[in-house]
Amino acid sequence: MIIDKYLFKKHLEKGEDILYSVHKHWIEMLKPISEVSFFGLVLPWTLYFIGFQSKVFLWIVVIWSAIAMTRFFYIFIDWYSDAWLITNMSVITIEWQGIFSNNSARLGYEDIEGASYEIKGFWGTILRFGNMTLRVMSGSHSDLANVSSPKKAELALARFQDKYLNDRNMKDTNSLKNLLSSLAAQHNRNK
Repeated sequence: MIIDKYLFKKHLEKGEDILYSVHKHWIEMLKPISEVSFFGLVLPWTLYFIGFQSKVFLWIVVIWSAIAMTRFFYIFIDWYSDAWLITNMSVITIEWQGIFSNNSARLGYEDIEGASYEIKGFWGTILRFGNMTLRVMSGSHSDLANVSSPKKAELALARFQDKYLNDRNMKDTNSLKNLLSSLAAQHNRNK
């Protein structure tokens, strides 16, 4: 949650807190991390240690490894930044498309019709990841692929949506009671 607060603070309103965040499963990073590990670290350092031990080649390997580590960081941020943030006010969907480009949409709890998930395949069942869809009353929807623990995320969304709507109904009921009592008192004074 500490990473969420820092990374997503630009998407939050004043007084808004992240209650739950829905992220993609770590399996999404497996292929790109494996490629970067092999071509960015294992292969160059293996070549250096098996015979190319010149100063020039060492500098090439060090610079190549630094680029690989930068790529690791980029892959992690790309993976982590595609998220749904369930807050105390609404649901924020974020899609990171690069260092200088991201899409964000705020969906009010009163506009959310529901969420559903689908787990497909052997690995999805074993590792507990699947696709989630957030349906909005306008007929549109928001999708997030390969979500980690989609059932848990769906239940958390339903729980926080229910809590928000109940709290809002209580505030509306109290406001209506106060309005009616002040109107009754005003009417009694005018008699």
